[in-house]
Amino acid sequence: MSFRKRNTVISTAQTGQASPSQPAVQRQLAPGLRPSPLDGRLTTSTGTSSLDHLLAGHVGIPFGTSLLIEEQGTTDFAGVVLRYYAAEGLVQGHHVHVLGFPEVWRYELPAIAAADHKRKSAQAVRPEEQKMKIAWRYEALGNTHLQQRRDEETGGATYCHSFDLSKRLVPGDIKGTLQSYPSMDPRTMSLDAPPNPGSYLTAFVKTVQGRITVAGPSAIHRIVVPSLLSPTLFPPTACQPGEVLRFLHSLRALLRQFSTQVTALVTLPISLFPRSDGLTRWMELLSDGVIELIPLPANPGAPPPSSSDSKSEDKSQGLLRVHSLPIYHEKGGGGAENNHFREDLTFSLSASKGMVIKPFSLPPLGEEGHPEKSPAKTMTSSIESRVVRISKIAGRYLVFDLQDVVYLRRHHNICAVFVGTMPQNPTQNIFMGLPVELLAEEASVLVNKGAAYIADDAVEHLSRLSAMDPASRKAYLQSLKTQRGKAQMAIDEEKAARSAEAKARHLGTQAKKKQQQSEPAVIAAAEEESITPGTSALLVEGNTELSPAVVPKPSPLFAHLNSKGYFITPGLRFGGDYSVYPGDPFRFHAHFMATSYEWEEEITMLDLVASGRLGTAVKKGYMLGGQKPREVGDARGDVVDGGEVRAFCMEWAGM
Repeated sequence: MSFRKRNTVISTAQTGQASPSQPAVQRQLAPGLRPSPLDGRLTTSTGTSSLDHLLAGHVGIPFGTSLLIEEQGTTDFAGVVLRYYAAEGLVQGHHVHVLGFPEVWRYELPAIAAADHKRKSAQAVRPEEQKMKIAWRYEALGNTHLQQRRDEETGGATYCHSFDLSKRLVPGDIKGTLQSYPSMDPRTMSLDAPPNPGSYLTAFVKTVQGRITVAGPSAIHRIVVPSLLSPTLFPPTACQPGEVLRFLHSLRALLRQFSTQVTALVTLPISLFPRSDGLTRWMELLSDGVIELIPLPANPGAPPPSSSDSKSEDKSQGLLRVHSLPIYHEKGGGGAENNHFREDLTFSLSASKGMVIKPFSLPPLGEEGHPEKSPAKTMTSSIESRVVRISKIAGRYLVFDLQDVVYLRRHHNICAVFVGTMPQNPTQNIFMGLPVELLAEEASVLVNKGAAYIADDAVEHLSRLSAMDPASRKAYLQSLKTQRGKAQMAIDEEKAARSAEAKARHLGTQAKKKQQQSEPAVIAAAEEESITPGTSALLVEGNTELSPAVVPKPSPLFAHLNSKGYFITPGLRFGGDYSVYPGDPFRFHAHFMATSYEWEEEITMLDLVASGRLGTAVKKGYMLGGQKPREVGDARGDVVDGGEVRAFCMEWAGM
């Protein structure tokens, strides 16, 4: 077995002599260049670190390629990316060629961030013995950030600088040159056509080609083309489809001719030229990479973001779509780290951090800007004062009002169970509806909190109906007739819609036969149908005074868990009394299966073993608890009368 490092050239020089080939390779690389960690091709930074890591894993834009940045709306995020691209080139000593903008555009470029200057001044070569002792095999495996940080710490040139949009690039940091090719006369600021109107874009490519040839093979060049086809920047003659396509063909040929010296960034306002147009599609085909920026609409009522607020800087300002990448490496297509370019991406722009591209993720539930409340605090955030009517029918506790059901779930963590079926389909037992049935423990907790009262519907209905005067009785019956009329109208409309659909679907004789068969059904539907109220709530005025015998016996463990903000459902299917959820069951799985015991009740070992193993098998903790009898002078207690409630959780190991 060989312990030699892989991908390392074995030098034939004698021990103690440095290999002459390695320093020579380092001297050949100009500032701002780096070989791709995937296939070794030369790349350069776009000035935006997150965009570099998005370009097929090459950590930069490969030489000899172009990137088309499309942007919707009236914002100028693509223009900011161009400023970073041009500023990075000037700082690295590259030649920047700008089409359309005058020479003064250099004064709009962002300055190097102060933190970047401090990092440069604090660079020091650490001794070799101070380096972290880790396996060489995993030292820089796919970790481009580690490689970049190592270059900076060892005194190497910075590959991608950090810029501050609130400041302007100072002449002392500029090492390269900027050549502008304005599309208008700087003296008259006019877009009048030049003497040879059809050659403006073609002349730009020829001029850049001549300057690249004069500069020599070691010079690095960047081409900036902002807002191509924009009528505010280019003359009308330069926006003709033939002229634009000829320009992109020439630019592509120039990039292929100088494939180790030139890169290009082009922006396009697709609000004026949408992607469905043939010209835009041709422009995308002639570009090596295409990304699209979709700014999110701003909230007109929101205050302006503060520069000191880090949360406002991290807030997503738009979506980013990757339509194609400049170069897919030879390892199968690849992409950014973890293939993020295949996912939905967002971007945010701030003066200090620049443009940050990251995978799209939804914010946590709740109001924006406020942390999500813990389960223990959900009970204290009730914003309504509502008393729910619980109808006791045949020993079952039912709630018929939909608003009451929503209120109990939202503010008291009571889920209950839907048990109702429609009269038209009484055998349907898969998707239940109103009413909901409460556990006796749930009804007890709500009554003890003062959030609900229990009414015996059978007794209340007969007593209230017999005690009503003739006028009130007539009004009550009239309200039932009104409800019946609304229900009948809805049924008739549904049947008429079905009949019309059948007529439209079938033609000819078959349609006529079905029309004759459907006429008796429509006539029969005109007969009045009776309606039976599900509850006597309309007969009861105000809350009913209840005797203590009506309220079911409370469960100390249920009341204890409910007071802590947990959601509780029946737990028979998991072998316990309750299933305990840390949040709404629509969002969470149950964490515990709980069983309530009396304080002095004996618990057999067989029950502990069976419940503990069953809870672990269904990936839940087995909880058991009870209420300690109140002692003399003991002020501690729970929601229900009695002493302190104690609960214990058991998990079976080794499964």
